Amino acid sequence: MNELLTLLMAGSFLVVGWHFVKRPEVIQQWVLQLHQKNHLVAEMNPLRNWIDKKSFVIAVRVLGILSLFNFFMLLMVLLL
Repeated sequence: MNELLTLLMAGSFLVVGWHFVKRPEVIQQWVLQLHQKNHLVAEMNPLRNWIDKKSFVIAVRVLGILSLFNFFMLLMVLLL
């Protein structure tokens, strides 16, 4: 059971990391659309002014790289 859970986590990190690295602008647009549709979410978000900047895209890419790194670490745990 432990190996199955580790494999599931590794797969999740791979999918999320891949999307965060390859399509951060799409994620940025999705978050901006979410704020336009739901004003309560936009009011509660303390980082709402940061989302439309270039640094948000860089942060999403960094999170994607860290997620891919975590995938490789979990894969190494499974194989060793």
